Formats: sequence, structure tokens, C-alpha cells
Amino acid sequence: MRLTTTIFILMILALTSCSSPLNKPYDEETIEEDTKAIKESGKLTEEDGQLMAGWIIKAKLSGEDLEGKTYSQILSEAKDYKKEQQELSVKAKAEEEERKIRLGSALTVALYDKGYTKYDYEDYLTYSLAFQNKTEKDIRAFTGMLSIRDLFDKEIKSINLTIDDPIIAGQTFKGSYTTDYNQFSDEDTRLRNKDLDDLIVEWIPEKIIFTDGSTLE
Repeated sequence: MRLTTTIFILMILALTSCSSPLNKPYDEETIEEDTKAIKESGKLTEEDGQLMAGWIIKAKLSGEDLEGKTYSQILSEAKDYKKEQQELSVKAKAEEEERKIRLGSALTVALYDKGYTKYDYEDYLTYSLAFQNKTEKDIRAFTGMLSIRDLFDKEIKSINLTIDDPIIAGQTFKGSYTTDYNQFSDEDTRLRNKDLDDLIVEWIPEKIIFTDGSTLE
């Protein structure tokens, strides 16, 4: 008696599973009715619904044929792809952070003064920078970006730098640089009016070339 009851319950569960609109094969002609039924069934979260819809649109744009696949399979494919993208993003961020630490430990850059000047009827923002070569090799040139942010960590201005002034191993080189000042630019006026103590300056290195021909990037 108990075995019969168990079999009956399993049959009911199997029929319920098969009747789920998610288990219906994808059909472009009935897509509107199918998605409505799936939504009304309550078996799909809003996030999963958007994920599945995005995957179907992506398939159409790429010419991929979804015929024969159930909506459940389509959702599974979309979730797998999203997971792969997330894992790739985490890996890429970790690699980028490791690279920044590696290059940052070789060359330290500090903004120790900033200002404003006029020259030949043109306006400029000025930057006094110190570059410390922390390696045992002479640096021939390097490139990177200086990110200048406020105390709330909101970026005010980013400056691309390519410096070809040599820096002896273990020594510090100081230089003054300028960027054009635009009085109608919010980032320029904010930077001009900010005290140095109210700024967060981050050096984001890209590549270092040493005098022996070797590189770090």
C-alpha cells in the first residue's frame, strides 16, 4: 500500500514537472504566449526572466537557432554564460590589481604640489611630481595614468603621463608638468580650487622600460 502511494506521488510530481511552461520547447511563433504563461506560473524570478529574455535576444542577433530547446534549457545556458562572465571578470580584476601592485612597487609617483599659471595668453594647471625608482635598474621611460579624486573617492581628473626622463636605480626624479586649463570645465575649476590635502592621488602604471632594454608591464 505504501509503495503504491509512493509511486502515485512520483507520477503526480512528474506530470507537474512536465506541465511546467518552462519545459515547453521554444517556438518563435508562440513566444509571447509562452513568456506570459511562464510569468503567470510564478516559477521564474524577475532576474531570471530578464536573463532568459536577454539570452533569446542575443541568440536572434547572432543567428543561433534555439528551436528544440526548452525554456528551462535556454535559462540554464544563460546562467552558465553569466557565471563564466563573472568568473572572467573576477580573474581579470585580480590580474589587474596584481599588475598595479607589481609596477607600483617598482616606481612610486607622488603629487607634492599643484597650481595655476598663465603663459602666452594661455591658462594652465601645473603639477609637481616626484618619481622614485625602487628597483635596482635604471629606468629609461615609463607611462601610466594619474587619477586625482576628492575625499569621497570621486574622480575629478585623470592625466595620462608618458615620461622619458631617466631615473637612476634607487633615486628620485622631480618634474613639473601642465595641462590646459578650461574655465568652463567643471573638473578643471574643481581641481584648481581644491587644496592638495583634500585630494586623493593614485598612480596607475602601465609600462616601465629600463635602460638595459627589459620592460615591466
